[in-house]
Amino acid sequence: MPSASALALSDEALMTQVQAGDLDQLTGLFERYQGPLFGFLARLANGDRDLAQDLTQNVFVRVLRYRASYQPGQAFRAWVYQMARHVWADHYQRQRPSADLEEVEKTPAHGRAAQAQRAATDQHQALHEALALLPAAQREVLLLHRFQGFDYAEIGEQLGCTAGAARVKAHRALDALRKIYLS
Repeated sequence: MPSASALALSDEALMTQVQAGDLDQLTGLFERYQGPLFGFLARLANGDRDLAQDLTQNVFVRVLRYRASYQPGQAFRAWVYQMARHVWADHYQRQRPSADLEEVEKTPAHGRAAQAQRAATDQHQALHEALALLPAAQREVLLLHRFQGFDYAEIGEQLGCTAGAARVKAHRALDALRKIYLS
């Protein structure tokens, strides 16, 4: 359990200490972010809790491995969620279906199911590619609101704006995503 002083430190202060070599401070960050990151990754993994747990652990392995890339003053929460997105994308790329669709289609029921799965996978991939093309600020707002379930007041607090301004940013980001996705 982290000390009382670790609990009083901001995420950014803890990460700065981790960068400086005090790896024990990663425990405080893990305790703060393990649950929310697990929920985020579980949604991306369509409820696969085992996969989400593995991916969450991979996020913290990367936090440790790439701690030098963290910029002091940068919002840790945004940085760690970006790290989670990269872990998910890497997993997704490794897990792309390699089976020949024609082989599966030899059985009519399996063929239709495989085609539907392939279409869903292609749509999912297209959505993630479109999301990756958004500017970082717009991508962050959408991820926090649509994928992580933050309300506009919480997002506004993180971004240093009002809830109404956060809602406008999310709406504009969604419009930009639609244009990219549907083009």
